[in-house]
Amino acid sequence: MIDAVGMDIADVKRIKASLERWGERFVTRIFSSREAQYCRRHRDEALRFTARFAAKEAFIKCMGSARGIRWHEIELLNDRAGKPVFRFSDSIRKKLDGKKIRKVHVSISHTAEYAVAFVVFETGQDEGEKPAERI
Repeated sequence: MIDAVGMDIADVKRIKASLERWGERFVTRIFSSREAQYCRRHRDEALRFTARFAAKEAFIKCMGSARGIRWHEIELLNDRAGKPVFRFSDSIRKKLDGKKIRKVHVSISHTAEYAVAFVVFETGQDEGEKPAERI
């Protein structure tokens, strides 16, 4: 069953300006070291950072509040096939367990100017469904 849905759109120019103004301070406050390494491997790193920023915003919307959440504890990586997947700190996992969230789905997309992200929290179990892998 769907518990929550969050969506966000982020402006690449805005994130690029934050990167230029605040530099590493901005990066370490918002992104994990693995996310930063991934983004910096690409020619247009601001676009990659923007997509991850939008995904984190969409995740926080699903949570209902950013209180007690440190942004870099929400990590958006890619699996071997390139699909975006979240990885969470123990603190975030506890918050999700408290809400009885069993799976978090994420999708991102971008143009040169904007990045969008869509996040769905799944909880419970539909009739006849096998239990899904835990977060």
